[in-house]
Amino acid sequence: MLRRIPPVILIVMLLAIYGFLLTFIEDPVNTLIILGLSVVLFLVVRNYLRMGAFFPRSNNGPRKPKPPKPKPPTLRQAAKKQTQSPRKDHPFRVIDGKKGKSKQKQNDQNSHNNISH
Repeated sequence: MLRRIPPVILIVMLLAIYGFLLTFIEDPVNTLIILGLSVVLFLVVRNYLRMGAFFPRSNNGPRKPKPPKPKPPTLRQAAKKQTQSPRKDHPFRVIDGKKGKSKQKQNDQNSHNNISH
């Protein structure tokens, strides 16, 4: 287990333990009070982050049950799935068509007519 923890963090942890023991030996009552207040603060902050309130609400009054969220039917999702057609060899191949060629032919005819006149 110690192999997974980096050596710098191990050194910091050892120094923290050493400092805690020195403080506990010099003034045990004050150290225990500070330690207890730290635990209470931790619990209050954790409860606030979970529930959105510093202290838990009393359960004396009747609570309204939350309506269950509707789940999407699994049969419809399975029915929508379609089989894919096999991929083509060249899906982005340019197909020559008539688009734009009629305009070019008209321009060519007009230019020939203008030259001949």
